[in-house]
Amino acid sequence: MIRKAILKGSIFCILLTIVISILNSIFVIKINHRSKLIQGLYENIDDQYDVVLLGSSHMNGGIDPNILWSKYGISSFNYGTGGQPIDVTYYLLKEVLKKHKNPIIVVDLYYLGLTDEFGSEGYVRYVLDNMRLSKNKVEAIINTTPKDQWASFLFPMIKYHNRWKELTEQDFSFDIGSSYYQKGFSAGNEMYGEDRKGDITTKEIGTIPPKAERYLYKIIDLSKKEGFKLIFTNAPYDYASTSGSDNWNREPAKMFNKVSEIAKDNNITFINYCDKFDQIGFNFKTDMNNAGHLNVWGANKVTMNFGEFLKENYSLVDHRSDIRYAKWNSGYKHYSETNVAATEH
Repeated sequence: MIRKAILKGSIFCILLTIVISILNSIFVIKINHRSKLIQGLYENIDDQYDVVLLGSSHMNGGIDPNILWSKYGISSFNYGTGGQPIDVTYYLLKEVLKKHKNPIIVVDLYYLGLTDEFGSEGYVRYVLDNMRLSKNKVEAIINTTPKDQWASFLFPMIKYHNRWKELTEQDFSFDIGSSYYQKGFSAGNEMYGEDRKGDITTKEIGTIPPKAERYLYKIIDLSKKEGFKLIFTNAPYDYASTSGSDNWNREPAKMFNKVSEIAKDNNITFINYCDKFDQIGFNFKTDMNNAGHLNVWGANKVTMNFGEFLKENYSLVDHRSDIRYAKWNSGYKHYSETNVAATEH
């Protein structure tokens, strides 16, 4: 009797988990971040990436995997999502490493500046709502969200159940295919038209918000434990753009000097593109979409420079002639036919 009860209970729990999983996938909001993370984490997992790109919207529109592929034959995927706090980046990285062994990990560090204990709920959901249930996801929820939100992050249907009135066909058959061609990258095509106003000349060493610094070191420690190469970046933006934010580091130039110090102490490359405008021929007025984000032409310049850096400093194989990567060539062809803005400037 006890065995039968345990068996029935186990079957019930399994069926309940399946039903909840299906309902969660239906009710969760369908945006591009969902398709890119499903594509990058769980689909096409045989595509082993040379380079993994992580961070907030500054990375999302900062380095274009299709340029790395077409110019250098380097395979990569851009996991950047809007407002991605550094603690969420850490758990997303752990999820990536389940399928991709020993890639070069590149983390943009703009979101080190966040002084709040937790990131904005909506931004955090861009990542956690689209991760499959696992020990890693549970740990991420516990450590990156307030306790009163744990249940709704574990079961997103709690958050979105009222959407039943607005469900569409897309909610039942969400197409994630386009993200395969984009490789997670997306940048605007506006020109900001103004010069940057923030000061980048200081040599003073500042501080990093405590939780952000703790997770920066957790990423460093993970790289040492797992043996992957780690690169930090800071995409071009106007340091003055966050000056009015109450929940942001008030002295980003000094903070990034601290990052340089930490990177040097741990033998990690830190490329601060805010200091490399002349070197890469960067024009803030025409290469920025707004004060905080690159446009496609600025991303092209940053990506080309980054590709040269990878080529000169790492023993990466050019995969373009490898038959095993034939679909990458066809994927780039599809991408280039529908994304021509960067070649027309």
